[in-house]
Amino acid sequence: MPAVDLIASDLDRTFLGADKLPSAENLRAVLDATEAGLKVVFATGRPYRWLDVLGILAPVHPTVISANGAVSVDVATGEVLHQSGFDLEVLSSIVADVRAVVPGALFCTEEARTWGVEPDFDRSFEKGVPDVEAPIEELLARRPKVVKFLVKAYGVPSDELYRTVSEVIGDRAVTTYSFQGPDGILEISAPGVTKGAALAQVCADLGVDPARAAAFGDMPNDMSMLDLVGHPFVVSNAHPDLLARGYTVVGHHDDSAVGRTIQTLLAADGRPRPQDPSLSGAH
Repeated sequence: MPAVDLIASDLDRTFLGADKLPSAENLRAVLDATEAGLKVVFATGRPYRWLDVLGILAPVHPTVISANGAVSVDVATGEVLHQSGFDLEVLSSIVADVRAVVPGALFCTEEARTWGVEPDFDRSFEKGVPDVEAPIEELLARRPKVVKFLVKAYGVPSDELYRTVSEVIGDRAVTTYSFQGPDGILEISAPGVTKGAALAQVCADLGVDPARAAAFGDMPNDMSMLDLVGHPFVVSNAHPDLLARGYTVVGHHDDSAVGRTIQTLLAADGRPRPQDPSLSGAH
């Protein structure tokens, strides 16, 4: 198997287990990869404030692409490396058009470090309450730099919501999703903002040819990243759309499939495996 110079992975349902924590085997593989000279990138739909799960890896300075490519940060320093936001007039027109086809839709705005929701959005507040809770018109009137925009509809599954909303949004924004459920949630980014575009920028910053990069994912918002790299992998629990695209399928996310595959890549390249340091905090 050809050598790789960079490893990129989605977080939820890919690098993280069902408990939303990284396994010791996955952590060990990332540490081995960095010791062997590889660059490590995590690409997630999560906002910046939900990256504490990677705190144990801060000493190796992984780059994290958050908000589906809208924000890139250095985990160790907290420095925002890149961010891309919406034209608020365009976003207002999108809100009106989405409401026309999904009358009960609710909205959430994400900035690099803050966020706002409409009442009744009922988003998980496990990482803190929103900075602002108000109707979308009031949220946008604050003139925020929105890096990601969420649409939620109760009783409309994610796949169905995606088909309806992506059609009316068209090329004014990038529409995707990373959650499957009966109450759909879509993730909307500014035109050209994807995990793949952000990873291409990170590769350029680091001097890495994407053809010599490997990436791991599980949901439609990972496709652009997987299509960019020379070595794309999906976990066996991936969305059917990804499983149908011919990417190499590895094991289940809850069985350390990412870590095992990284170790296989390192072994195939003949890279040395360092001695195990303590992995305090891993499960």
